[in-house]
Amino acid sequence: MRWIVLIVDDHPLVGQALELSIRAAYPHLDVGRVTSAAEAEQYAQLYGPRVKLVMLDLLLPDADGFSALLRLQQLLPDSAVAIVSSRADSHSISMARAFGVQGYLPKSAPVETLVNGVGALLRGEELFPPDAQADVAVIDFHKRVARLSAAQLRVLRALSDGKLNKEIAGEMNLTEGTVKQHVSAILKKLEVNNRSQAVLAAAPFMRTL
Repeated sequence: MRWIVLIVDDHPLVGQALELSIRAAYPHLDVGRVTSAAEAEQYAQLYGPRVKLVMLDLLLPDADGFSALLRLQQLLPDSAVAIVSSRADSHSISMARAFGVQGYLPKSAPVETLVNGVGALLRGEELFPPDAQADVAVIDFHKRVARLSAAQLRVLRALSDGKLNKEIAGEMNLTEGTVKQHVSAILKKLEVNNRSQAVLAAAPFMRTL
């Protein structure tokens, strides 16, 4: 079975350059490239067992921050994931490490550095900037929020925006009863007692989800 490196990046020049470079450097691997979180999910569902490594951009047209990462971790539990992003702030790097990715590579790095990183990641190494630390509180939050389905994550984001069940139902094309079921599941998985506690628990992280 040939392993796949999946590139998830909506920037055509960056994605294409990375794809061509990885193909040239690792002829024994297949390379997939998609430009959105939705396409990445579809690809994962089709080729999941073969996907060995995901190179994921944080800024996608249909996903904010780490929401795409959470979904891909659910679909590809045995795959390594590395963030390849123009963001280089300590918060994003700390979040990524706490969320269990294997590497954080800046887009500003030479393509050769990114390609060499692929080999290191496939060997099981971790690649992070020096002194990058994972926040213990974020690690705990990731364990809980990772239990949420894609729909439940969307509902949690809507709750954090102060939206009512009726508004959420309209936006997601669901019945209010279904939204209530999602809210109940969210409370249980986040180990909180009510909506307010759920919003408070997620508040420090919502800007990156």
